[in-house]
Amino acid sequence: MSRRLAAEQLQLEAPPPEPKPTHEEASSPSPARADSPRRPSAAELLGTPGALLTRTHLRALGLERRAIDAVFRALPVVELPGYSRPMIRAEEYLDLVERNTYRDDRVRPCHA
Repeated sequence: MSRRLAAEQLQLEAPPPEPKPTHEEASSPSPARADSPRRPSAAELLGTPGALLTRTHLRALGLERRAIDAVFRALPVVELPGYSRPMIRAEEYLDLVERNTYRDDRVRPCHA
């Protein structure tokens, strides 16, 4: 009864684990994106003259889908040829919000 020994497997040295990035490194842009322009946030676009907002921007501002639909129904929509995402002007969005913000100076309408 001879026992066959299993062939030994070649053991390679494992590369050392990559160090975890420090907090400062984690917040900095990756080298591949360092030269590409950073897209402004939705909040930054609200202060930019002539800015256009998409549904995604309104979602980032905290609106739910039904509120976004209501905004797009209430405002003129910008449709660019060859681009499938409808947009609205940031100034018009801010004006809509201001017109529909009720403070102590007027009575809120009742939708019965």
